[in-house]
Amino acid sequence: MLRLIFKNLWARRRRNGWLLAELVLVSIVSWVVLDPVIVVSHDLNLPTGYDDDRLCLVSLAALSPGAPGYSEEGDSLSRLKDDYLHLLRRVRDFEGVERATAVLGFCYPGSHGNASTMFHVENDSVERPVLVMYFLPHTQFFETYGFRPGKGRTLEQLSDYDYAPNDMVLTEDAGLSFLGTEDVAGKRVLRADSVYCTVVGAVGKFKAYSDWRPVPVTFRPAYNASFNLKEDARILIRLREGASMERFLFGFRPWMVKNLRSGNLFARTASPYEDVFAERENSTSTPLYRRNVAMAVFFLANLCVGVVGTFWFQTRVRREEVGVMLSYGATPGYIVRLLLGEGAVLTVAASLLGFLLYLQYALREGLNPGLCWMESVDVYWVSGFASHFLVVSLIILAILLAVVLAGIYIPARNISRIQPTEALRDE
Repeated sequence: MLRLIFKNLWARRRRNGWLLAELVLVSIVSWVVLDPVIVVSHDLNLPTGYDDDRLCLVSLAALSPGAPGYSEEGDSLSRLKDDYLHLLRRVRDFEGVERATAVLGFCYPGSHGNASTMFHVENDSVERPVLVMYFLPHTQFFETYGFRPGKGRTLEQLSDYDYAPNDMVLTEDAGLSFLGTEDVAGKRVLRADSVYCTVVGAVGKFKAYSDWRPVPVTFRPAYNASFNLKEDARILIRLREGASMERFLFGFRPWMVKNLRSGNLFARTASPYEDVFAERENSTSTPLYRRNVAMAVFFLANLCVGVVGTFWFQTRVRREEVGVMLSYGATPGYIVRLLLGEGAVLTVAASLLGFLLYLQYALREGLNPGLCWMESVDVYWVSGFASHFLVVSLIILAILLAVVLAGIYIPARNISRIQPTEALRDE
């Protein structure tokens, strides 16, 4: 059959040339449109690296001057800190709460913002970037988030350690990047401002953002950092095992409005952590998905219509040929397989040519890196040029084959069921 397929394609090379050109163009456009979608889909489906199933984030706000109940004394930094910790203790006493911790700043797992710095080790001039997140010691920070413990100290020990101002906690991949080991306790790294920092311990690697790959992160105690407690203060809640998030929020939100207020601080919103992820993704990966998927559907739908139209047109042209084949004993199934085979060979040839053309561009400009602007220590298939190009090409080829074969099947099925006498009556 394969020999006959090539013979038929060559005999109709002029008619098939336009379809070949269309498929080449679609394969190139599919690379441009689908590559970022495939890469971000890969990154979104990587595990977060911490237990995010039972997390709820409470955002705080502060009364403005002139608002009912506003206190000028309550605007002092010391009073705001006391009020913040008072609200944290209240949350811990609410039914269904297993743990609660302070979340400060605009950079935390899943947040909109990010902060970074450069580190290097002694006797090494190469600086490497790392994300910076802050935590408040003695507030059960690491165990509330549910990070995986690294080598050395447990999560509880890391939360309760008496940190010096320049102490810090690294993720294991940050330890590998800076120090070449995951056992980092007691080692020192040099910050970009020439200040030595001592590593107290490590937690397992995790995704700082849901649509990123894991990257090096350092956690610093929030002693010297200046935070606007009116805007950058939050409370993270971990529910008890087996608790329903929906039921918890149904009871917590009314209670929060009445009881979570101290001085000028009050609770504003309470959201499950999946909403925190979704809110960030709505400004990063979701628009890309919607735009590129819409473009992909448009081009593939046009391809399918074009293929169907081409083969509907060829139905009448090839009636006599099919009638001869049927009169010599060919079955309808054989006719369908023959026509599908022609479409498959044409699609594969056009796709390979389109991929080869796009490769020339990719070698010069590179492939889509995803949304993560920092380099991950771990190697994924999207990180390597050869594996990235091969996997995405195979995915696009599979999509194009599915579209083309779907467009061929209906007219091929119709033409295979005509009676030989009807097909040959004009002979």
